[in-house]
Formats: sequence, structure tokens, C-alpha cells
Amino acid sequence: LIANTIRLSIFARRREIEVMKLVGASNWFVRGPFMVEGLLTGLIGAAAAVVLLFLGKELVLPTTIGRMDAGKDVNALAFEYTALLVLTLGLLLGAAGSSLTMRRFLKV
Repeated sequence: LIANTIRLSIFARRREIEVMKLVGASNWFVRGPFMVEGLLTGLIGAAAAVVLLFLGKELVLPTTIGRMDAGKDVNALAFEYTALLVLTLGLLLGAAGSSLTMRRFLKV
């Protein structure tokens, strides 16, 4: 998803990229906005996942554990740690997808 988003963004801004290179922009000045876009896409996806996890924790988990006999034997990480891990992995995945896509489709 992130790779396709960045690829479409690169194709949509081909002329702007050409103009920036003609006036002497560095490679990272051209690649920077695409990297930020990939990071934001990963962060937004991870934030949506955290919201869904929170809703599942608050709405589904109490009724499920109430029906189980061994409800007190459930061991898991604290929700805050899980949310932080998901957000971090979303940022890393966004950065990796963005950099791989730029390497493949952005010739500067």
C-alpha cells in the first residue's frame, strides 16, 4: 500500500521533480517529501490499527473473557507497550516502503 502510494505520487509529480533537478536541487531535497509521505502513511495506518485494538480491548475482550473459565490466566503486554510497538513498526514499515519505492521508481 505504501509503495503504491509513493509510486503514484512520484508519477504525479514528475514535472516538478524535473524542474527541481534543473534548478540544482540535491537528491535528498527531491526525495525528502516522498520519505515524509511514506512515514505519515505508515503512522496513519498504525494509528488506525491502535484504535481498532483499543476498541477490541474495551468492547470485545470483557465479554470474551467473561465466557471463558480461565479468564484470569491471560498474560499479555500492557496495552500502552503494544500500541507503542505498533506505532514504531508502522513508522519503520513506512520508511522502508518509501525508500525501496524511491530507489526503484525515482531516478534522480
